[in-house]
Amino acid sequence: MSRTRFRYALQPVLLTRQWALDTLLLELDEHNAAVAAQAALQAETQARYQAAASDWRAMAATPQAQSVQTFAMNGRYLADLARQMREQAARMDELSAACDEVVAQVVRAQRALGTVERHRDDMRRQYIQKRVSADFKLADDQWNTLQTGGASHGH
Repeated sequence: MSRTRFRYALQPVLLTRQWALDTLLLELDEHNAAVAAQAALQAETQARYQAAASDWRAMAATPQAQSVQTFAMNGRYLADLARQMREQAARMDELSAACDEVVAQVVRAQRALGTVERHRDDMRRQYIQKRVSADFKLADDQWNTLQTGGASHGH
């Protein structure tokens, strides 16, 4: 049996595609972390808004009169929280869109890598088939040589 090993000529392409996929997966991880952080910020702002709205309703339910200043301050606070929630929702939309784009790039990179890997596997199978065929031919030739040599020596 021969001692040569399978060498894939497109190994640099395979490695480049694997590295590109790895880079995209790291980028996707960063985008997912940003989305998670934004979701936590939104949840915190939503909780503050709910608490302030609950306080507003509780103050409105009491028979005590509120000062105009307190009323205006609470109204501005609620309006500011509502503005923050809108801005955070817009930011979440941006982050989600960017994340979706990276996911699409990851899918394309996985397909590209899969194509090269399938090609490499096909080339390896062909190589093995050729090596096995060559080894059988060599063994057959040796057998025939032994048989021919044995017949000529009277064995």
